[in-house]
Amino acid sequence: MSKYQVMLRGENFEIYLDNQLKNLGFYTTRIVKGNSENEAEKKAVDLIKNDKRLLSMMKIDSRLTPKIYLETIDSVPWWKRTGGKGYTFWPMEGE
Repeated sequence: MSKYQVMLRGENFEIYLDNQLKNLGFYTTRIVKGNSENEAEKKAVDLIKNDKRLLSMMKIDSRLTPKIYLETIDSVPWWKRTGGKGYTFWPMEGE
């Protein structure tokens, strides 16, 4: 099993920010273990889909369909810690 650094891009996430609902995109990086790049990508996406902190900020009955895309995936050394939890948000066009 190898470790991978997976950068993901999210789009169309309706999030409450400063008491206002905004359509945001984000970039985030997760470090996961996997037997292949495909498995690592799936694990990283699952981490985002199940992130309670992100889910708690999202509008429950959103009119938008959130999407997550793979930006990059790279092997990392065995000593690199798994995890990651931050997001870099940006406003989607048309806001």
